[in-house]
Amino acid sequence: MRSTLFRLTPALLALALCCAACIDRTDWASKGPTEEDYSQQVMALGADVYRDSCAACHGSDGSGSFGPALIGKGHKYSYEEQRRLIERGRRSMPGFGAGLSEEEIEAVLAHIRVGFFAARNN
Repeated sequence: MRSTLFRLTPALLALALCCAACIDRTDWASKGPTEEDYSQQVMALGADVYRDSCAACHGSDGSGSFGPALIGKGHKYSYEEQRRLIERGRRSMPGFGAGLSEEEIEAVLAHIRVGFFAARNN
């Protein structure tokens, strides 16, 4: 029994270190909006699409709920990475590529990457 424990200890320690390294403690919200510039029309559509398709899981202000917080994640993920995530989904998040138009996907990306911060400042 004791030799089995000694053989498992390094593996368990390595597993614990890997899990600890995966935890993201970055305060993405403090990084502010991305540098992208969008029209008011796109921002308004993005807010509507977000409210209808995303807010139930990610919170009305993007601070998270059942799904993770999205505020500031434009600094963690590129535009294309976030677009792919919205279109295809990941883990428990369904993909919205079939249910949203190209225009709606682009608009909700604008809202996530910039709009949350504009809404906070109003």
